[in-house]
Amino acid sequence: MAKESLADKIKRFNIAVDKNIGKNVSGAKRLKMFLDFTCEYKFHGAYLQDYFQYEFYKKKAVDRRNYVVFGKLLEMMRICNNPEHRYIFDQKPEFDKAFSDFLQRDWINMDNAEFEEFARFVQGKESFFAKDPAGMFGLGVKKISLGEVEDLQALYSDLKEHHMLCEQTLTQCREMAAFNDSSINTLRVVSLVKADGDVKIMGGLLRVGRKGRIADNFHHRGIAAYIDPETGIVCTTGVDKDNVRHIVHPDSGAQIVGFRVPIWDEVVETVKKAALVFPDMHYIGWDVVITDQYKVELVEGNPGADPDAEQITTKEGRWPYYKKYLDEIANA
Repeated sequence: MAKESLADKIKRFNIAVDKNIGKNVSGAKRLKMFLDFTCEYKFHGAYLQDYFQYEFYKKKAVDRRNYVVFGKLLEMMRICNNPEHRYIFDQKPEFDKAFSDFLQRDWINMDNAEFEEFARFVQGKESFFAKDPAGMFGLGVKKISLGEVEDLQALYSDLKEHHMLCEQTLTQCREMAAFNDSSINTLRVVSLVKADGDVKIMGGLLRVGRKGRIADNFHHRGIAAYIDPETGIVCTTGVDKDNVRHIVHPDSGAQIVGFRVPIWDEVVETVKKAALVFPDMHYIGWDVVITDQYKVELVEGNPGADPDAEQITTKEGRWPYYKKYLDEIANA
């Protein structure tokens, strides 16, 4: 990949200014902001997205240091997570195998599946999800409606050729479905295995999709709101990627602020148990579903979970909450 020229960097910066602030920003102010951003990037690890989504151009240096920017996220991952176990979380089939005790769904890895096994997997199902094993941000996922499949052998061959992981369609409880029933609406629960082996829940997010979309992910046009980890109650407005804030869901009208997550204590208990399966993976963001039978199901674990949605929803940097625990882990 060719190194980005200064002209290209300035062009990309100006596009971000236009999108996030407006096209009427003067040239002198743009230059001042560009030099400010360059210092943030060079000395503090803030990337362009960090600079604008956290509105660093409005903040004093002392407030900026409280944010987990990309450079600090890399530091957290280096301190907290054993790279030898990263593949378990990055590859969905490996995750399903390692955390099978925490799953309520059937799944099949097409890489090593015979047609007869695939036929048994789909039997009795109306639909299932096919996932790119290394997909991120809710991308690389498609829902297969079996009533529309004319040639099962052809579908099998296509899924096998693309090395897909196939999983039973998740269900969700009625309280979560009330936000948007075209997507499975999930919780993001962040755990940290402290130096003494105790597990602390660092934060949580309610994540809900928009009408007609199958993904709830914040990076896939979904809405996120912060959950108080002590009570399981949503304590901020919902926010989307365009930084629009929502008291209620814009499509369904379901109340976001003040929503109480069902069986939150069981969610926390499950995540804490899962966090200790690989305790040398100290920092994990778990995606969790509450099924229609009110059981807790892990969807995946993210060892590089970006706390961007937490920081945007709360308008507060999360670094001070982590730093003392990171120092203890680093010195253990």
